[in-house]
Amino acid sequence: MGDEVALVTGAAQGLGRGFTEALLRRGAKVCVADVKVQTGEATVLRFQQQFGRDRVFFFKCDVTCEADVKAAVQATRDRFGKLTIMVNNAGISSEAQWSKMVDVNLKGVIDGTQEAVAVMRRDTGGQGGVVVNIASAAGLIPVHTTPVYAATKFGVVGFTRSWAANPHLASLGISFACICPTFTDTDMIVHGDFREGRSLYTEDSQRMMAEVGVMPLSQVVTAFEQLLDSPDNNGIVMSVTNIKGVRVRKHGRPSRL
Repeated sequence: MGDEVALVTGAAQGLGRGFTEALLRRGAKVCVADVKVQTGEATVLRFQQQFGRDRVFFFKCDVTCEADVKAAVQATRDRFGKLTIMVNNAGISSEAQWSKMVDVNLKGVIDGTQEAVAVMRRDTGGQGGVVVNIASAAGLIPVHTTPVYAATKFGVVGFTRSWAANPHLASLGISFACICPTFTDTDMIVHGDFREGRSLYTEDSQRMMAEVGVMPLSQVVTAFEQLLDSPDNNGIVMSVTNIKGVRVRKHGRPSRL
């Protein structure tokens, strides 16, 4: 993977930071994009000390701002010459801020994907690659405690599968896949405060987390690497759970309605 170039959104901490470290270990060059400047710069400094200053850089990016996303993609190309892996990871969880959650979780993924496709597609001079969208198990099953969050993640899954079903992928040279983890040991989950509107029903949410369990971040990162290593990852919807581990659903082109 030494010649791969990746852009990871929401990469200052949590899963995004874990995906970035995995990519760097595999030899890729990475743009760490995040709205959290101080945290992002500190993360990149540690990575530069470990992997080299020429391998990773930070770019301030609010995924709800189309200009920011476009600029992050352009900055990655300017720095490394191309883009071959796009990881749309940025996300929030707050039913009290449902409109912002739609903007970050769904519109941010859509915009990131569209911008990546524009520069990666081989039929217009790009080198192809893969788009990995981070959804959630809440995008596969109903979740009454977080209906808007679930809606955004269902949207990410449907959006990704629809791109994967594109009959013109051979000319694009791009594959599309998504990962759907359950509760993971990140700041969003472990230190989240349900009393501040993350969930509609606090006790139900806490009970659900206790029943399902909280996975170590490394479990999702390992699944991410498994996805990258799959010889045919287009259309993969990968669920990662504490109970059943990694399960891969492969979706081909759907039949006509």
